[in-house]
Amino acid sequence: MSAVPAFRSVQADSAEVAALKSKSNLVSVSLGSKIISFSDEFFAEASNLLKDEEAVFLPDVFTERGKLMDGWETRRHNKKYDWTIVQLGYPGSIFGFDVDTSHFTGNHAPVVSIEGANCSEDEVISGKAQFEEILARVDMNPSSHHYFVYTAPTKVYTHLRVNNYPDGGIARLRVYGQVVPQALVVSSDGLVDLAFVGNGGRAVACSNQHYSSPSNLVLPGRGKTMGDGWETRRSRTPNHSDWVVLKLGIPGVVRNVEFDTRQFCGNFPPLVTLHGTVSEEDTPADDARWLEIIGGVPLTADKQHYFEAEKHHGVAFTHVKFTMYPDGGIKRIRINGRPAVSA
Repeated sequence: MSAVPAFRSVQADSAEVAALKSKSNLVSVSLGSKIISFSDEFFAEASNLLKDEEAVFLPDVFTERGKLMDGWETRRHNKKYDWTIVQLGYPGSIFGFDVDTSHFTGNHAPVVSIEGANCSEDEVISGKAQFEEILARVDMNPSSHHYFVYTAPTKVYTHLRVNNYPDGGIARLRVYGQVVPQALVVSSDGLVDLAFVGNGGRAVACSNQHYSSPSNLVLPGRGKTMGDGWETRRSRTPNHSDWVVLKLGIPGVVRNVEFDTRQFCGNFPPLVTLHGTVSEEDTPADDARWLEIIGGVPLTADKQHYFEAEKHHGVAFTHVKFTMYPDGGIKRIRINGRPAVSA
């Protein structure tokens, strides 16, 4: 068993947390994460931990069991401790956590630890899964975000066990990491979405993310609201453009692309381009050579747009750069192609 990297607590306004949030949240419901089992959820369901939305507080709303809380809350007076097991949306290595007790004041979990396992769901259900501690017991404050960052990414995990000592409430759990694909997700035509998060794709740089994160661009499905796409602020500078760089999960030759503006009606980008490059770096250098894949093409409101990639079919790109003129929002980007290993 390999040693778990050391971790440290960091402040919410630190550069380390900003870097952490650029990673994928491996326990997001948008990735298909789910609760497998739990010891107790008397006051509030464990599934609330995985919600993408920030926790809310409704002061005057009660249920037959007490105050409605937007998080996971267990009953009082536990003589041992409470726990819940979470299945990650996709297996991945972990860079850090945010254990959020927002709105839990006199009822927050005072101490938390986290264990990880790489196993099947059947092994978890049957009790055969082997969990190891990856976040030793840490103190929790009321109504606070608690950020923990590893000195190096962990090995790959599929499930986490969150331990709550002895009982109480946790609003949200964020597990920031990198998806490590176990098998490529291949479409019926034999192509692979090279940028899809499930294939290891992710956003590594952008010009602006004032309203929402570019990491949403590579999520499954078409999203639920305008908030789970990528949207930049309004620009007032002539000839302005906004851009995002996506690191492909696996290098590949681009065949066709999809730009989806679902729910972006008065704020979609009127013109976009797509370029590709080859780089061994996580984020390509400033002097990287970008080759045009899709020239300036217009987009319209609330629509899936499909384009054939007629240029540079022989180049196995590692990154693509999507540019909006002048600004706006888009829900999803699909980069369909042939992986380099089979190109």
